[in-house]
Amino acid sequence: MDIDVFAHGIVAGSLYALVAVSFNILYRPTNVFNFAQGELVMLGAMIFASLTSLAGMPWFVAFAATLLAVGCIGLVEERIAVAPILARSQTGTGWVITTLATSLIISNLVGRFWGPDPILVKPPALLSMDSLDIASSRISSYEIALVLLTVVLVAIVERVYRTLKGKAVMAVAEDREAALLRGIDPGSLGRWSFFLGAAFAAMTGVLAAPILYASTSLGPDLLLKGFAAAAVGSIGNNRGALIAGYVIGVTEAVGASLLSPGYQEAVIFMVVLAVLLLKPEGLFGSPNARTV
Repeated sequence: MDIDVFAHGIVAGSLYALVAVSFNILYRPTNVFNFAQGELVMLGAMIFASLTSLAGMPWFVAFAATLLAVGCIGLVEERIAVAPILARSQTGTGWVITTLATSLIISNLVGRFWGPDPILVKPPALLSMDSLDIASSRISSYEIALVLLTVVLVAIVERVYRTLKGKAVMAVAEDREAALLRGIDPGSLGRWSFFLGAAFAAMTGVLAAPILYASTSLGPDLLLKGFAAAAVGSIGNNRGALIAGYVIGVTEAVGASLLSPGYQEAVIFMVVLAVLLLKPEGLFGSPNARTV
């Protein structure tokens, strides 16, 4: 395999892994898949592009402002579109429709405000999108930093789950009723998870923007492949999401290289389908059996 193809597959896989982790942050305490997550990724890229490229705000100030703004939008979504559904039934799936509706609302509003034209976003100082020749591969310093940062972020998220608050999240994910009896408030954890999950999605959009540009079409593609990485890596498993993101990214790059860019989507989802047919719980999950 051409090492250049492999390298760019790893870069793309890093973005898919980050989207998958943002899904997991939301899912663990709520058992909800936020189908507006892709639009939150896109919104993060668009807000950041406007603050830096159009308003001239310093990179890291705009980064913090973007995460805070999109995190608050995720919190509003939880209050309006998810919490009322969960209050009626913890086992209901009405949130599928309400989060999809939120996705459509965000997409339409952003399209009207920004328009369809992509916005060029520069990487932070000391990093560049100019290609470097490293081991017969042409990859930029920003792309190398993105791959390393992705691994660090996944390690940080896993570390957070070892804290007291993180253990409370895991307790709710394991048994919501038992967690309530132990004095844990799942509602509060759900609100925090939506805020943090939305902020993480916005961060993914910011990190993707120098490579893919900030545009209103950024969300759907990353949503599908990020969700595929979450499913293949086992829902809720962040390390699995990281590995699955890389598998999907490399598969996509190899498919485009050997066949045609027009077939790369088909190749990806054939691999995803094969994995889930053999292991419905994902590569790193284990079958759950419940005795009654």
